Amino acid sequence: MGRLLSKEQKEEFKDILETLGESLDITQTQYDNLTRSYKAVGEFLQNDPAFESYRPIVTPQGSLRLGTIIQPINPDDDLDVDLVYRLTEKDPRWTQKDLKDKVGTRLKGSDRYASMIEKKEGRRCWTLLYRDNSDNPKEKYHMDILPSVADSKYMERMTRLFSQSFSDQTVEQISIRITDKEAKDYAISTRQEEWLKSNPDGYALWFASRCKADNSVKLMAEAVVPIEKFNKDKTVLQRIVQILKRHRDMMFRYDTEDKPISIIITTLAARAYKGENNLLEGLVNVVDNIEKNIIKNTRGEDVVLNPVNPEENFADKWPTHPQRRENFYKWIAAVKRDVHEILDGVNKIQIQDSLGRVFGKDLITKASSLLVERRKSKIATGAALLTSAGKITAGTMGKIVNTANTFYGE
Repeated sequence: MGRLLSKEQKEEFKDILETLGESLDITQTQYDNLTRSYKAVGEFLQNDPAFESYRPIVTPQGSLRLGTIIQPINPDDDLDVDLVYRLTEKDPRWTQKDLKDKVGTRLKGSDRYASMIEKKEGRRCWTLLYRDNSDNPKEKYHMDILPSVADSKYMERMTRLFSQSFSDQTVEQISIRITDKEAKDYAISTRQEEWLKSNPDGYALWFASRCKADNSVKLMAEAVVPIEKFNKDKTVLQRIVQILKRHRDMMFRYDTEDKPISIIITTLAARAYKGENNLLEGLVNVVDNIEKNIIKNTRGEDVVLNPVNPEENFADKWPTHPQRRENFYKWIAAVKRDVHEILDGVNKIQIQDSLGRVFGKDLITKASSLLVERRKSKIATGAALLTSAGKITAGTMGKIVNTANTFYGE
């Protein structure tokens, strides 16, 4: 950590980081709107007569499911929501193209969703753009819907996982097969076993196991079952991932095309995390060790393995998009430097300047205000209790409360 911090200083920085993480969270209103929208489109797709016999279901994946979604830097930017549209088995004649086209036909035939479909068809997904024509005109977000197929034993295996300990062997059993326009057999292969493999449920379970949550945070169950209510409680690892993603967004706010992708940041952070209960200690450990789980293949290329699907390398685009690899290592160096610069700050002004530069002045102002209000409330409550016991005077009350109006350093 650079200079040695006292116990009080460590606690102060922990409070700052925790408040920063909370300030990155989407609001309950945003969460409720996203949930309402994904349930509505899910119900519409699940009621498609073309898929009725295959027990279709729509579930969230990605940051919304993992509890690591963050506010965009620009309030006018989109929130990004990923959904999986999963069938249990399929018509044996269907190719990947058939499945994806049928999902698209269902959406395009809807008065509600036809105008919301992004004009450029995605490689693997259909994207709905929620704008002024959506239920929530004040917010902008988009939903990527990934068509997929699971085998007939999928639900049985998922149910069994609830009563078993997590392991690589058990989680492999809940993988699915997805559509991919760039696959050579996209319009030819009818055998789902030949389609690209994915495992969003397994990844959610793996991430939950890496969070090492205690009983107060029911993360393991919530990682598998779509969450029905807004959850303010976050584990240390979830907060670390949110903070790292914000740093990435600030650093590459003018180069969004080749910025480090969230799945790589999340995977490497989760691998580096050692179960620290203190957010400060956990963040420093992850920042200092995040790249150590990047391995090399036989061609000397970087590999970031999907922990629940060894067939998938999250960094597979780096050889053909070298700027992405270069930007990732630039980000690694920057986040190490910036975190330690903040910790090495010698006074309030220097620390706040560093925080504002790294995470955004508006966010730090928001986090600072939240922290101040909490401290004032806590101090006022304690002072009131002491006053009632005759151990503190009303005159000193204001001085005590005013001490809350600082970040560490004064």
